[in-house]
Amino acid sequence: MKEVDVLLINPPFHSRSGSSKIFPLGLGYVISSVNKSGFSYEVIDCTQIISSYYEDELHLLKEKLSEKLKEYKPLIVGIGPCITTQVKALKIISDCCKDNYDINTVFAGGPLASIEGQEWFFYDYLGINYIVKGDGEYAVANAISYIKKGKKLSDCPNISHSSYSFYNFISDIDLISFPTRLYIDDTSISIRRQSDDFTRKVASMITSRGCPYSCSYCVSGNLPYKNFRKRSNQNIIDEVKLLNEKYSVDDIIFYDDCFFYNPKQVNIDIENFCNILVKATTDITWQIELRVDVIMQMNLESILLLEKSGCRQINLGIEKSNNLSLKMLEKNISLNDLSHKIDMIKNNTKIKLAGTFILGGKNEKESDVLDIIRYAKSLKLDFAHFSPLFIYPGTPLYKDFFNNDREWVDYLINDSLPWGEIVFENKYINKERLIELAESAYFEFYKNTPYYESMMVNDRFNLRGRPNI
Repeated sequence: MKEVDVLLINPPFHSRSGSSKIFPLGLGYVISSVNKSGFSYEVIDCTQIISSYYEDELHLLKEKLSEKLKEYKPLIVGIGPCITTQVKALKIISDCCKDNYDINTVFAGGPLASIEGQEWFFYDYLGINYIVKGDGEYAVANAISYIKKGKKLSDCPNISHSSYSFYNFISDIDLISFPTRLYIDDTSISIRRQSDDFTRKVASMITSRGCPYSCSYCVSGNLPYKNFRKRSNQNIIDEVKLLNEKYSVDDIIFYDDCFFYNPKQVNIDIENFCNILVKATTDITWQIELRVDVIMQMNLESILLLEKSGCRQINLGIEKSNNLSLKMLEKNISLNDLSHKIDMIKNNTKIKLAGTFILGGKNEKESDVLDIIRYAKSLKLDFAHFSPLFIYPGTPLYKDFFNNDREWVDYLINDSLPWGEIVFENKYINKERLIELAESAYFEFYKNTPYYESMMVNDRFNLRGRPNI
């Protein structure tokens, strides 16, 4: 048995066809903090054991995880990052931990643990006595410190339990060490071949925490203490340079919900960031996520500067085909003239544009969904992603569908689909039809393109095919 200060267990998720496996940055940040404090760690990455929630794979998870746990003798055990779609897997992981370790040494963390009203899921359903709410970096390191002093997890002020609640919040996220990146040299994970002439080593980054907006379907903008925090441009570029020089990474995917987030000053923000990036390195390409109201305020000079500094793709959260439908999701943006803005970018740069679209919602009929698909095809986007409207606890949308904070677990446990998602149904469209429409949207959008025969189009949600284990 290997003695270790903290054993971290990364839960598996139901992967979608066309998606890649990227070690979670949140866990990487925790590892860096543990390392910096002089403590030891080991990781059991369950995404390397299974990649979907079919019953036979869940049985495999239980078998393989039980074997792996016997290899370690940890002071404490951390499970996470935990998200709502992992219900079935989290139950297996918690049961395996209880079978092998003292339950009073086990804690969980991640977005699900930070949602107000969801503490019961860990304490009652999983039987885990301790959770880390909010930012976990200092909390985990501090917990190890307390254990090494002969104290208990319940003594650590950063750790929540049934009779005590504490939300960890780091105001200056520039102070956090850059995340440890496991498997970054594994080319099956970090190399993407997006076309015959594009082969780059890719890494992901996150440059902010929280969200300044409060869309009704999204957890990020509805967490407690949601104060939005953004890293400084210099701090971001320091990490870019580190990835380039240490790991030969030459392409970055920024996973912030909105990389440039303020429509009123977006052109200034682009100028400040891109000028520093160009001075620091000239061999980096990158892609970002943006809201429509942000891109609508970008002038041609800013767009050209984005391309000059290496921006190769912008992913737009378009979601619907009209302003009224967006307002029903509490996403108060306008789609007016979006097509002209897209044309301007396409006519003046080689930046690729992708759009995400949400199908379904309150009072939305099949004709409305078909309008979204037609609208997506009309925008001259390079890529599009379509999903049914999903429901998550902690969001205003959840309250339109469920009566209390616990019903979502029963729904997922009894759901016949293996993916761990809750589809928003209404009296006009049920979930089966919404999934069919989402799948047909892929066929419609990618018709007559090289992607038409790909698994991303043929079985995007990985509900018909079986993944390789």
